[in-house]
Amino acid sequence: MEKSTQWNQEDSISPISWAAMLICIVLFIYEHFWGHDFTTMVVMLYCTFMLPSVLLIRKVQEKYFLYTLEYIRAFRKFTTVMSVIFLCIWVIATVMRFLK
Repeated sequence: MEKSTQWNQEDSISPISWAAMLICIVLFIYEHFWGHDFTTMVVMLYCTFMLPSVLLIRKVQEKYFLYTLEYIRAFRKFTTVMSVIFLCIWVIATVMRFLK
C-alpha cells in the first residue's frame, strides 16, 4: 500500500510535544505534593490523552497503522483537543481552590 501524503505530519517529536511532556511531569510533581483528588484525576486524564497525541508521529503511524492512517490522524486530533481541555480544567480547578 502506498504511504499517504494527504496530511504532512512531523517525522519526529516537535518542541511543542516536548513542552507538553514537560508540563505533564511538572503537573505530576505538583499534584503529588499539593494536589487533591479532583485535580489529580484531571492531571491523569491530561496525561492519558497527551501521550497518543504526542507519540503517534508519522513514522509510528506508517510503521504500525499503515492501513488505518486516516483514523489514527483523527484519533490524534481528538486526543490533542482533549489534552488541552483537561489542562484548562486543571488550571481553573487549581485557581478556584486558591481563591477560596
